[in-house]
Amino acid sequence: INLAATWDKDMSLLYGRSIGEEARYRKKDILLGPGINICRTPLNGRNFEYMGEDPYLAGQMVVPYVKGVQENGVAACVKHFAAYGVPQAGRDYHTVDMSELMFRNRYLPPYKAALEAGAVTVMSSFNDFMGVPASGNKWLLHDLLREELGFKGFVVSDYNAVHEMIKHGTAADGKDAACQAMNAHLNMDMV
Repeated sequence: INLAATWDKDMSLLYGRSIGEEARYRKKDILLGPGINICRTPLNGRNFEYMGEDPYLAGQMVVPYVKGVQENGVAACVKHFAAYGVPQAGRDYHTVDMSELMFRNRYLPPYKAALEAGAVTVMSSFNDFMGVPASGNKWLLHDLLREELGFKGFVVSDYNAVHEMIKHGTAADGKDAACQAMNAHLNMDMV
C-alpha cells in the first residue's frame, strides 16, 4: 500500500526489479505477489499487502511491478483472484456478495492490467464468489480468466484453499474438492 501511495510507476518498476533480483539470487522461480485486491474495508487484516482502494491506481502500479519482477526470470504471481479484499466481516475465507457489474468495474481492472503486462501466474483466493469458492469456481477461473481474459498461464490456489471448499460446504471431501478445482482449471493446490 505504501508503494501505491507514491503514484510513482518508476518506483514500482524499481521495486519489482529489486525483489525479482533477490528472488533470483535465492534461486526462487516464483514470487507470490503482487497482491492487487482492491481494499475498501478497514476490517480486512491484509490491506497492507494491496495497492489501495482505487482500481485505476492499482492497475497503473501493477504493470511496472510485474515487468520488473519478470525481467529477472522470476514469475510474478498476481493474487488473490478474485474479490479477496471485500469478504463479509473482513474475514479471508468468507463470502463476497456483489454484483457482476461492480466486480467488473471496481475489482477486475487491476487483474486485467497485470495479465496484459504479462503476469504468468495467478493465485486464486480463499473466499467464495457468487456462492462458489474461487479455487473451484469454473466461471471465475475458466470462463472469465482463461477464456474471456485469455490467460494461458499457471493458476495456483492460496494455501490449502482447495481443502477449504469442504468448510465452505461445497465439497463433500478432499476428492470432491480436488475434482471441483480441476474442473475449474486450477493447476495446483498450494499446500
